[in-house]
Amino acid sequence: MDQNFRNLVDETFSEVFETMFFTFLEPIDEIPGPEAFAADDESYIQADIAYHGPQTGRFSVFLPQRLARNITMNFLGADEEDINQEQVLDTAKETANMAVGSLLGKIDPAGESKLHIPEATVLEQLPVAEIAAEPGVFLFNTDYGALWVVYR
Repeated sequence: MDQNFRNLVDETFSEVFETMFFTFLEPIDEIPGPEAFAADDESYIQADIAYHGPQTGRFSVFLPQRLARNITMNFLGADEEDINQEQVLDTAKETANMAVGSLLGKIDPAGESKLHIPEATVLEQLPVAEIAAEPGVFLFNTDYGALWVVYR
């Protein structure tokens, strides 16, 4: 993968998380093997968003529940007991929309690319081996678990 694109994704996701959710991301350049995540039994939220235009692509964002709940609280300015799973899923979709929309604004300043409507679902088990094997995988460390981003 092109290093400039990798840097742009790292920078854009970090900006969105810091600005919108007051959450800091630490890009991890070397993806560890799946055994490094064997003890991670937390459920995840998967948010997917596709785009089309001069180029077509799709991003999948995998957020551990703790991270998804935290950014939802920060985004809504609410306490944990005041948020529900539907709001967490909506925030995950909005996260994908904001991050990929911001990224497209940087790589397609003419605005020819169009985002599709994001989708989100709960994953009881994160398929780490499958995700880590993807050629367009990005991994970020957060205070609330590992955030995975896959570009296809």
